[in-house]
Amino acid sequence: MVFSGIAVFFFGATVSLVMAWHMSNKISQVDDMLSALTKRAVTMNSAISSFVELNVTLQEMGEIQGQFSDQQDLMLISVDEIKTQIPAEAAQKVAEENTEVYSKINKLEDTLGKQSQNFANVTKAMAGLSSRIDNFENRLGDVKRLTDDVDALITLERENYMEVLQRQTMLQEAQAGKQIVKVPRDPNLIFYSIKTP
Repeated sequence: MVFSGIAVFFFGATVSLVMAWHMSNKISQVDDMLSALTKRAVTMNSAISSFVELNVTLQEMGEIQGQFSDQQDLMLISVDEIKTQIPAEAAQKVAEENTEVYSKINKLEDTLGKQSQNFANVTKAMAGLSSRIDNFENRLGDVKRLTDDVDALITLERENYMEVLQRQTMLQEAQAGKQIVKVPRDPNLIFYSIKTP
């Protein structure tokens, strides 16, 4: 009997422990669920607050758009009034001023055309002058070549003359003390010799 009582006691204690453990798990799950619900409620409150702010902003934008539409209507009315209030005399005056401006523009175009023609003439004259300058430079080049040729000829003649003088001096030194024999010449013939006087 004592063993039966102890067995029943242990069985009851075991069942109580198991139920307590299951109860603890359920309470933990309920706490997690409540925490998740709390987070969702905070998120929902934040979203509702954002929707409220968005609604207020949309209402304000609607009011601003209404004011803008009213101002635009007033502006169109003002423009129509200005169009109807422009007198015909002012339009005539504007037309006259436009005619005067067109006349000045035409005169300016004529002046520019004349200046363009003058510029073309000056350009043509400059081209002719440039051609003359080129010809003059070419002639200067020819004069330079001619001067070089004359200088070369003068140098050559000078050398020939110096050679003739040296030969004559040598002949005079070689024939010193001797009488020079003169050869009779034909008066119709012309002789040139660097060896005889």
